[in-house]
Amino acid sequence: MKTDKIVVSDLFEKPRRYLIPLFQRGYVWTRDEQWSPLWEDMLNLVEALHNQRASNTKNLRKHFLGAIVIQQQSLGVRHVPVSDVIDGQQRITTLQLLLVAFRDTVLNLGSGFLNATLQRLTQNPEPYIDNEECFKIWPTSVYRDDFKTLALAGSASVVESKFPPVRYRKKLLPRPQLVEAYLFFCNQINQYLSSDNLDSSENVGKQSSGNVSIEKKIQLADDLLEAIIRHVQIVEINLESEDDPQIIFETLNARGVPLSPSDLIRNFIFLYATRQQENVVELYEKYWKPFDETQDNNSRSKTKRFWKEEERHGRFKTNRLDLFFYHYLTYQTESDLKLGHIFQEFKDWWDNNKEPRSTKDALSTLAGASEVYRSLISPKRDSKLGKFASVLRALDTTTVYPVIFFLESRRSEAGDSEINGIYDDLESYLVRRAICNLTPKNYNRVFFSLLKHLRGQEKITRLNIQRHLLSLEGESSVWPNDDSFRQHFVFDPLYERLRSTRVQMILDTIEQSLATSFQESFSLNTYLSIEHIWPQKPEPSAWPPFPSNEDGTPNLSSFLKRQNLINSIGNLTLVTPSFNSSLRNRSFTTKQPTIIKESRLRLNAYFQDINTWTEEDIIHRGEKLFVYAQQVWARPKV
Repeated sequence: MKTDKIVVSDLFEKPRRYLIPLFQRGYVWTRDEQWSPLWEDMLNLVEALHNQRASNTKNLRKHFLGAIVIQQQSLGVRHVPVSDVIDGQQRITTLQLLLVAFRDTVLNLGSGFLNATLQRLTQNPEPYIDNEECFKIWPTSVYRDDFKTLALAGSASVVESKFPPVRYRKKLLPRPQLVEAYLFFCNQINQYLSSDNLDSSENVGKQSSGNVSIEKKIQLADDLLEAIIRHVQIVEINLESEDDPQIIFETLNARGVPLSPSDLIRNFIFLYATRQQENVVELYEKYWKPFDETQDNNSRSKTKRFWKEEERHGRFKTNRLDLFFYHYLTYQTESDLKLGHIFQEFKDWWDNNKEPRSTKDALSTLAGASEVYRSLISPKRDSKLGKFASVLRALDTTTVYPVIFFLESRRSEAGDSEINGIYDDLESYLVRRAICNLTPKNYNRVFFSLLKHLRGQEKITRLNIQRHLLSLEGESSVWPNDDSFRQHFVFDPLYERLRSTRVQMILDTIEQSLATSFQESFSLNTYLSIEHIWPQKPEPSAWPPFPSNEDGTPNLSSFLKRQNLINSIGNLTLVTPSFNSSLRNRSFTTKQPTIIKESRLRLNAYFQDINTWTEEDIIHRGEKLFVYAQQVWARPKV
């Protein structure tokens, strides 16, 4: 490799295109973390220039911005020379955006020198074979349209008209990151050009209360141009044919905004494909582009990109693509991995293959598994997997995901009936354990064991999986039997012990099972809330008081029994939020007619034949619901 110290004019003066490879991550620098500090550095350089002139000193210390790593492409003589940016794309992109904003802001000053110089720094001269050859920077595909618009707009007002501000719930949504950077620098340069005292460093960058003459603005612009293109220093590392871009990329990755595991994996895969002389553009477009561009239509989405949104993993949050690789590698390696080690684990797994991998085959398998993962984190209840995924979301259980990857990869071989039946059994195993208050701490071992068992079978059958799950013993892994399940289901205060989302899932699943046994059924497409028939805080005149001892003191055992029953499944149902708020503490004689009249749920049809609501009634309904729960979450006897 060849290393040189250069300044910004060396970087952009000559005809050259800096190509950000398709598989690199997009632009991630932000105002607070990078743009503002960079702009402050530029103002400090201008101030240093003024001080240098005032003191007649010769040397001015340069501002070191960092390093960029590039590798020359070999193209024909008719093309503008091209360099691939292996590392430093955030720096080089930001510098070009700063110069484009500078060019557009000073255009109306009428300075031939400024206009010609900045045009040369932001656009390659003609002729071009391809129109894109005019651009000094060519970002990854997701950001190209935005960059092209900025480079050709000519003014901040045109950019603002093309990217108008959008509000959502009274909050101003951010524009694309490249656009925000351009507008930030336009605004800062405008303020700088309004400084009305060239001789005082305290006034540099401060907006004037009066008008500043064109001559003064041109002088300020000349100073800023000199600071940027002559006094910002960069280390340029040019790779030669024997240099390995991946090793250098990983070594330099600690600088700037840290790359995520999936960013590193993407670079690793596509640099591998390049070395194997595979069609990188075709592979990216077909297999990886969806990871970068798939839209997220959820109104709460911050990034509007499905795979960039964050999900909770334990106590932390990370983006969905990183989590996908975590679960995918767990499935492939059958190892209990740490999220922070995913890239190294991926490299080890990739390199441990006996034969050189086909990138196309590996990416095709990844793409298939990613669709399964998408079904798990954004479930649709029109399939058995979607329904099971909804239960897993309510239970906050993800350790079973690697098993699901395996089962879905064998679905065509085993058949829908077997795979869907296995999901029924896994759901029964997990829901029964949750209701019976059994710990999930051992689930990693349980599902690693099951995954190894599955891989050791010649043929996947539901019966074989049932026998494996039934063989598990001990509180940390047993599949609860009907007696234990009934005791906890009917008598435990599930509303207190389980999260409300889990209780709602239990009631909702039972409702769906009831509906399927009738000719007319419907889908629960309205948000419902949990209603305590006997209120948690009853009105004294509407509900019986707690029993007392003969001496008038509260009977503690009776009090605890009633409190448990009030929060047990027999006393819970689903209603609309408006019903819940209007009748929550009223008497049963007030609630019952309204439930019968307004509710279409089969769960609530039970109350048509009930005229009282006592502790015995709660237990009786709990027993009735258990009959359905026992069928929904059946435990086989094999």
